[in-house]
Amino acid sequence: MPRKRKEIDSCSEDSDDSRKHTKNNGHPIQRNAANARERARMRVLSKAFSKLKTTLPWVPPDTKLSKLDTLRLAASYIAHLNQLLEGGVDDCTQQAFMHPINLVSLI
Repeated sequence: MPRKRKEIDSCSEDSDDSRKHTKNNGHPIQRNAANARERARMRVLSKAFSKLKTTLPWVPPDTKLSKLDTLRLAASYIAHLNQLLEGGVDDCTQQAFMHPINLVSLI
């Protein structure tokens, strides 16, 4: 059964405009502030990934890496450094170590 539409009298038009602001997701001012905070958070995160990428050896500076590839390379590099600290250079070459450059395609 179809619903009946509410009749709006001319007196309630002013209050109808104020309801639009609170109808969905709170006030637009709060939504804009939340969007600005999210943009700032993403800017900080992107800068951190860029800085991490530049500290990784074997990766040319102009290489475009995804965030996931950057994390994989960083984890592999940390594991490599850990092996160097624990067992020395000879032990690292004997183990099956995947060079970080093999984790991503540089095309």
